[in-house]
Amino acid sequence: MSFEHIKAGDVVTRMLAGAIPMQLNVVAVKDGVIDCGWTFDVKTGMEIDDDLGWGPKYGFTGSYLVDNG
Repeated sequence: MSFEHIKAGDVVTRMLAGAIPMQLNVVAVKDGVIDCGWTFDVKTGMEIDDDLGWGPKYGFTGSYLVDNG
């Protein structure tokens, strides 16, 4: 699933640990990253956090976006 249709002003759903949904407002989308207080990869929806080793370049995340559609 791709999240390339997401734009600033949209509301997205973040799933934390696969069980805790959070509604977030998108602030910006730039350079393949969705910013809504946390950052997410546009292609995969995976949260990007270099301190935790989360995101596509690590192949692991504890938080991700789900399609609201």
